[in-house]
Amino acid sequence: MKKFLPLIVLTAAMVTGISAAADDEVAEFTRHKHLVELVTSQGCAYCPWGDRVLEQLAEIRPDIARVSIHNNLNASDQFRTFKADAIGNLLKYDAMPEAAFDRTPYQGVFMQVVSVPPEYSQAKAQAFSDQLDTNVTTPVLADVVIDADYDQATRKLTVTVSGDIKSNFFSTFGTAANSTGLTIYLTEDSLVAWQQDGPTRVEDFVHNNVFRETMTNYKGDALMWNDEKTHYQNTYAYTLKAGWVPENMNIVAFVHRSTGTTPVQEVINCQSMAIRDLLEQPVEPVPGDVDGNGSVGIEDVNAVINVMLGAAQNPAADVDAGGSVGIEDVNAVINIMLGKR
Repeated sequence: MKKFLPLIVLTAAMVTGISAAADDEVAEFTRHKHLVELVTSQGCAYCPWGDRVLEQLAEIRPDIARVSIHNNLNASDQFRTFKADAIGNLLKYDAMPEAAFDRTPYQGVFMQVVSVPPEYSQAKAQAFSDQLDTNVTTPVLADVVIDADYDQATRKLTVTVSGDIKSNFFSTFGTAANSTGLTIYLTEDSLVAWQQDGPTRVEDFVHNNVFRETMTNYKGDALMWNDEKTHYQNTYAYTLKAGWVPENMNIVAFVHRSTGTTPVQEVINCQSMAIRDLLEQPVEPVPGDVDGNGSVGIEDVNAVINVMLGAAQNPAADVDAGGSVGIEDVNAVINIMLGKR
């Protein structure tokens, strides 16, 4: 992954006596994503308003990773899990829908109410975007790189999260084993289920960013360092449960640090990956490619003739989709070869 480093002006360095090493300590990595953790519920009448605000926030800026953590409210929530309960308790929410933005308090408030009437949702989304730009000041001294593999036969997902750190990482965040950590969430989109929306129960509401599981401890795991403590690398494996649709799932990984002043660890850096990007994509058929070699040529004409003579069977030989294989399919292949079709 490419890293962005600020341009160093050598003349300024010579005047001030700042060394290259010191410049490196000042420089930061790119913040890949801002983590937005929403506590929500199917039984929460105002939660759809919060969803719409965060959807508009995602339209304003693509650099957010949303996670919707379902807890019970007024009814049993089918997406609620024991880990979701534990994360909700960790975030110490006291109403729904509330969200943490990079786990950083804003004006003394950690969990913020995100629901407003629809006519104010765009303005609220813009306010949250401005807040992210001005309020999140935790130094980005660690990179977050996700490398993953998915076995479609076994449904086994293997995820490695790694990254380099800046030389002032430990002096800034501390050297204790629990001063920094890594958390990996799995989420799923496009889940159609009921949702209370104001006074109306909507049976086909589309739930996105739904928290499914953590690959780490829900509070995070220690970073696994190399001998020089300049690079970390953590690897995990998990078999996706039946019913989860990998095409709709995402990996959200974030490195965090303990401050002692917030309920949970503030986010240093965050990255996400769509599991669908790991799947083997079906090859689009080439019209007229009867023998399946990826191109159209005289061998495809011969393949059609062989089917006509009964020497072979091949559904692709019905090139004109007429329901049978005949001379018209030979002509269709020839026309494709000549660029006439």
